[in-house]
Amino acid sequence: MPSSILFLGSGGARFVVARQLRASGGMWMRLGETQIHVDPGPGALVRALSHVPPCNPRELEAIVLSHKHLDHSSDVNVLIEAMTSGGFRRRGAVFAPADAFEDEPVVLPYARRFVERLVHLEPSSGPYRIGGVDLYTSVRHVHAVQTHGLHFVHDGLRVSYLPCGRYFDGLAADYASSKPDVLIVNVLRYRDEMNVDHLTWQGARHVVAEVRPKVAIFQHFGTKMLEADPPKLAQRLEDELGLRAIAAYDGLTVDVETEVAAAAGAAG
Repeated sequence: MPSSILFLGSGGARFVVARQLRASGGMWMRLGETQIHVDPGPGALVRALSHVPPCNPRELEAIVLSHKHLDHSSDVNVLIEAMTSGGFRRRGAVFAPADAFEDEPVVLPYARRFVERLVHLEPSSGPYRIGGVDLYTSVRHVHAVQTHGLHFVHDGLRVSYLPCGRYFDGLAADYASSKPDVLIVNVLRYRDEMNVDHLTWQGARHVVAEVRPKVAIFQHFGTKMLEADPPKLAQRLEDELGLRAIAAYDGLTVDVETEVAAAAGAAG
């Protein structure tokens, strides 16, 4: 079965999310027969069900949080209920850093009883098994809460997700060691004018240049990134680095094998 990534939102930052300038539903991954919802932020369930064709939460193997900030986690409990038929069918798993469960938890205690597995993600660890997928984590990111990158491996295909966090020495090398075919990068800011713990476009460009995935996908845009025109930035980066670069938009579905094969063919 082909693998795909559906972007149920491509927006990030408080202003973009609060005004829904871009949606914030996270990503629905289909890796072979395994379905995983990653970072279900505000509107995740509505976006999943209103997509054509609709995504079926009862087919999810797991929900995975990179970190507990609300633009990544606000719909986790309603997704748990949907995944478990309102809690009447105990199934599935939730993977998240420990503070999503323990310190001002976003995964509520009553909802935890509905799933078969609750897994605390540790930095630089794995594999964690999800259906036919192995999940690994990156080093801990420099962010206000516990945040880990996610590396999904299925049948030789490697998809990495670099969520929020400040650029630091060693970040790119850590992701490069996973040798992703596809690298999804959250790039909130065009320039760092407020000294916040998020990647700028220059930082994201540096990571992609060092990691050298076959396909780079950018998402989680703040207002200044939207003003800078993400598709134009991605095209410039593609021309500069000679790899496939995509600026995500709400509702984008990426056929992973097709994009990877096309990028490999172009490089060859």
